[in-house]
Amino acid sequence: MFRSLGSALATGVLLLLSPGGVPASPAATRIVVGYTAEGYSGAPELERELGAEVIGRIGALRADVLRLDGGEPDGALALLRSDPRVRYAEVDGIVRASRVPNDEFLPTQWSVTKTHAEQAWDLSTGSSQVVVGILDTGIDPGQPDLRGKLVAGYDYVNNDQDPSDDNGHGTAVAGVVAASSDNVIGVAGYCWACRLMPVKVLGADGTGFASGLAQGIIWATDHGARVINASLGSPVNDLTLAAGAQYARLHGVLVVAAAGNEGSPSPDYPAVLPNVLSVSASDQNDRLYGFSNSGARVAAPGENSTTGLGGIYVSFLGTSSAAPVVSGIAALAFSLVPGATPGQVEQAIEASAVPIPGVASGRVDAYATLRTLAPGSAPTEIPAPSQAQPRGGASGTGTSAGARRTKVVTGTLRRGKNASVVIVTGAGVLRATVKARTGRPTIRLRLVAAEPVAVSARGAGRASLRAQVRARTCRLVVSTTSRRPVAFALTVSYPAAGA
Repeated sequence: MFRSLGSALATGVLLLLSPGGVPASPAATRIVVGYTAEGYSGAPELERELGAEVIGRIGALRADVLRLDGGEPDGALALLRSDPRVRYAEVDGIVRASRVPNDEFLPTQWSVTKTHAEQAWDLSTGSSQVVVGILDTGIDPGQPDLRGKLVAGYDYVNNDQDPSDDNGHGTAVAGVVAASSDNVIGVAGYCWACRLMPVKVLGADGTGFASGLAQGIIWATDHGARVINASLGSPVNDLTLAAGAQYARLHGVLVVAAAGNEGSPSPDYPAVLPNVLSVSASDQNDRLYGFSNSGARVAAPGENSTTGLGGIYVSFLGTSSAAPVVSGIAALAFSLVPGATPGQVEQAIEASAVPIPGVASGRVDAYATLRTLAPGSAPTEIPAPSQAQPRGGASGTGTSAGARRTKVVTGTLRRGKNASVVIVTGAGVLRATVKARTGRPTIRLRLVAAEPVAVSARGAGRASLRAQVRARTCRLVVSTTSRRPVAFALTVSYPAAGA
């Protein structure tokens, strides 16, 4: 979760970092100047007159980042603002990330259940063509659950092409979005197959400049991101950052941002911007956490088990943890409907949210989002060598009136990969029981039809369900949260079609 330097900004005392990531001189001030279309060509002349050092250029926004040595910036800002070549001039704001809890991973991904992600994965597990930009402290490329997931990124803290994580926050965010799944280790990200673009805009201490964030948004947009996650913030409006968010939206990119963790009735920047989907943090009871800023457009589970530095797993709490839930759902939506616009995905997320107090639309639901965006979508099989197979075929009692069929299915489950069987039922009562062959691992059974899930059951080593069904095609889906493979047997008794 990110927290802004409210008191520092209020007093005008800023923690300044040089481009190399080390503290700058206390007498140095960073400012950002936005020029008119005609005036940008004259920027070098004006900057020389000020004696300013150009330390960054954001060409797409016609803005330069300057460093001024000595004195207060008021005089320089007044001079710049009076020049007809200048649209605006402002002190470069600071954004900050909060501390990452260092708890070892525990298999408590209640977020996945709360947002019906498992049902969403029946529709799509993502696409490698969908890239999510993680604008943060970087990403650890050696994290086992993130290996092979990264595309080229950039480091705007040290101005190089190595956006490795020296804080941990960005790696935690990345795992919530797209940790590898069905690999027997770690955690399951929301968008299994999606790729991650690390854009480092925060240093080892979790702080960075608004201009760097704006540069990162432009870079990620220009290099193929479909979704940008910004789990960071500041209470101060920044015109360059606002222009960056607008640039992303105009180029077909959805920006998702954390609302902030000050318990405020209004989100931080950039979450509060009109071109950004803001996210508050909700708990298991669908109430906002006390620390979460309210007034965001949606809420998402604010506690997630996720990836940490050096191959560990952490419990990640805050609006910074909630935002990547929404980014992962958005990535799933773009995977399912590649031609969707950011507005369409945003609308599907908001329209399908479960209403809760404190946010405009409600708490997000992954499965409902996909069904809202693509109403005609139906669950599809997840191909896997361990896919459940009928044992000895299906046995039945014929198709006379009141006839029933029984099907026995066996297989092996692995966490993050479902096993399923499709049946064609008549009208009547369906009964199903799944049993683990050894031990008492958590096991789940769901009945999926053309509409959202009708019935589900969960238990230790065994789960049973009973449902009144109409004549239709249904699917029974078995899953587990166990780290170890689970051998199982599923028995289904249902009315024969045409009976």
